[in-house]
Amino acid sequence: MKNGHSTGFTLLEILLVLLLLAVSAVVVVPNLPQNQSDEAKEEAQRFYQLVQLWTEQALLTGQTFGLRFDNDSYTLNQLTPKEWRPVSEGRYANAISMPEGIEMDLEVSGFVNEEDRLFDRKGLFDEELFAEEEDKPKPPQVVLMGNGEIIPFTLTFLADDKRLWQVKGNDVATFEITALNEDKE
Repeated sequence: MKNGHSTGFTLLEILLVLLLLAVSAVVVVPNLPQNQSDEAKEEAQRFYQLVQLWTEQALLTGQTFGLRFDNDSYTLNQLTPKEWRPVSEGRYANAISMPEGIEMDLEVSGFVNEEDRLFDRKGLFDEELFAEEEDKPKPPQVVLMGNGEIIPFTLTFLADDKRLWQVKGNDVATFEITALNEDKE
């Protein structure tokens, strides 16, 4: 004779356990810490694709765009007849920020660093003459011209003071992305 108790799990119980596991995986997996070198790679590839897109857009429309960099973000600007203005419409209207722990180091070819100057520029001019210019937004460091030329640059992506990825652009707007994986000097 059979006893009224079953010895196994029912299909409903198994499906309920699988559902709970799936829900917990959906919550936990996106919150796992990501490797910073992977994040640096993603950001370098993202910038590489964007700078190509913006250069093509400048060439097709004849407009001049500029990129303004900080340690952890960059902004797309457009040259108007009077001044540089941040792009105010579309997908890239706001500054593009790096994830926490990822930094950028920009080197622009053809420009002299302030430390390398022979004379101190601060002493040459009366600062009160240019007091109102301090309120203006800073100009971009990299310019993407409508004729297909750009200001050559090297942008390095760093994590924990390690140089991981580098994007280079030359004066005829060809870009190169390279993995570095070496310590910062």
